[in-house]
Amino acid sequence: MGEAAADPEPGAGEIIDLGTFVGDPPEHLDPALNSTLDAYQVINAMYDGLTDIDTSDPANPQVVPHVAESFEPNEDATEWTFTIREGQQFSDGEAILPSTFACAWERASDPEFAGDYSYLMNFIEGGAEKLDGSADSLSGVAWDDEAMTLTVTMSAPYANFAAVAGFQLFFPMPKAAEKEGYENGLMVGNGPYTLESERSDEQIVVVRNEAWGGDFNQETWPDRVGRIEFNVSSDPETAYNAFEAGEGDTANIPPALAEQARADHGTTLDVEILGSYHFLFNDRVETIGGDDNKLFRQAISQSINREDINEAVYNGTRQVSTGITPNGIPGFKADLCDFCTYDKDAAQAAFDQWEADGGEQTEPLMMQFNADSGHEPVVQIIIDNLAAIGIEAEADPRDSETYFTELAEGDCVMCRAGWYADYPTYDNFMYDLFHSDALDGNNYGFQNEEFDSLVDQAKQTTDLEEAGTLYNQSEEVLLNEQIMAVPINWYLGDYAYDKEKFSAFPQTNQGLLIWEQIELN
Repeated sequence: MGEAAADPEPGAGEIIDLGTFVGDPPEHLDPALNSTLDAYQVINAMYDGLTDIDTSDPANPQVVPHVAESFEPNEDATEWTFTIREGQQFSDGEAILPSTFACAWERASDPEFAGDYSYLMNFIEGGAEKLDGSADSLSGVAWDDEAMTLTVTMSAPYANFAAVAGFQLFFPMPKAAEKEGYENGLMVGNGPYTLESERSDEQIVVVRNEAWGGDFNQETWPDRVGRIEFNVSSDPETAYNAFEAGEGDTANIPPALAEQARADHGTTLDVEILGSYHFLFNDRVETIGGDDNKLFRQAISQSINREDINEAVYNGTRQVSTGITPNGIPGFKADLCDFCTYDKDAAQAAFDQWEADGGEQTEPLMMQFNADSGHEPVVQIIIDNLAAIGIEAEADPRDSETYFTELAEGDCVMCRAGWYADYPTYDNFMYDLFHSDALDGNNYGFQNEEFDSLVDQAKQTTDLEEAGTLYNQSEEVLLNEQIMAVPINWYLGDYAYDKEKFSAFPQTNQGLLIWEQIELN
C-alpha cells in the first residue's frame, strides 16, 4: 500500500487513484458534455454548483444552497430565484456572478455544442427553442449582477428544479471555457481542486484550489489532501493488482474479490448506491421493438437469472433489483416489475407464444456493452439463459471510451446501461432515461406518449405522495406494459482503499467520492 502521509500540514499528502478510470480515459471532462460517473468524480472535485445534496442522513437527502446562498420557488414552482453568494471565484481569480451562470447555460444549450444532458434545458422557458435552433437565447433566464440574483422561469411547473440546478450541466463556467478545446487544456474551476496540468490519456492530476470558497457549510477542509492523481488502468483486475502491489491508494473492486477486499482493506461495500444496472431495448429496431415483439421482450426478461448473476459475478455484493428506481429515492415502490423474477417456464411460454403469433428470430440478438469493464460474465450468463429457452444471442462488446456516444447515436439493440442518481429524485430515473425529451441523449430508443404524460404530470406536482404515485405508474408502463428495460441489480459501493493511509474515505449514495473530506492517518 502507499505510504501514510508523514507530514500532517495542510495540503500535505497525495492520493494515487486507480479506481476511477478503468478501461479507457474519460471522453469528456467538460461539465456540459460529460455523461459518465467516472468523469464526474473529477468534475465534481473541480466545480461547485448553485445547490448541493446533503447526504449526511442517506435515508433523507436534502437539497441545500451552495454557490447560491439561498433559493426560492414561487407558489406553483414555475419560477425559481437563486441569490448568489458574494465573493465566489474561479481558481484563476475570475468572479462568479449571476451572469456567469447565464452565460454557462447559453453555452451548454448551444445546439452546435450541446451534450447528452442538454435535454435538461427543456425545463427552462425557451430551452427547447434554443436547442432546436429556433431561438438564440434562453428566454427564461434573467440575472442581476448588482442584486446577485438569478431568476429562472420554467417551461412548466417543476418542483425539483433546485436539485437539478446543482447538477454538472448547470455548473458555472469561466470565460476561459469559450476557447476551443477547453476540456483538453488547463481547465479552470471553482471547486476544492483544480487541474495541475493538461489531461492525458494516461492520467489526470488535480491539486488544491486555494481560492475555493468552501462546501455548502462554507467549510474549506483546510487539511484536505494536496494532490490527487487519477491513473487510467486497462481493466479492473490490472488496477486492483497494482493497488495490491502498493502502486496506488484506491481501486475498483473486481466482484470476485469483494470478500477478500473487505477482509484486507478499507472498502465502500456497505454504501447503498442510488444506481441501477440494467439493459435497454431499442424500440426503433424492427427485430426487438414494437408491440409485435412484446412477448419476445417478456421472455428475455423472465429468462434471466438475476440471483445467479449476483452470486456468480458479484459475489453477492449487489442488490437484485425489482425495478429501475432504487430504494432511497422518494416515492420508491418495491417489487414494481412483473417480469423481473427468474421464471424459465413462463419465459419459454412467452417465447413460444411469440413464435406462434408469427414472430421469428432471423438473426442472433446482439447485446451491446462496454468492453473490459467487467460486464463480459454478466452478458455470458444472459446469453446462456436465453439459449436455454431457444433464443440465440451474441455478445457485442464496444470500446468503453466511445460506448455511450454510440448508444446515443442509435447503435443499440439490447444494450447494457448503468445509471447513478445525479440527484435523489424519481424523475432523475424516469425523465432522464426514458422520456422522449431524452431520446438520443440518455434514452437509447424508447418513446411512449402515456409514459411521457405520467412523468410530465409527476414533475409538475408539488405534493410528494401524489408525485410518487404518478412516477410508479410511469415505471409500470415502462417495465410491465411496454417491457422496454430489463433491471438486473442495484449498486453498492465498490471502492477499495488503503486503510493504513486513510482514516476517512467517504462515498455518497450517489456514488461520488467526497475528495476534500478524505482524511490521512
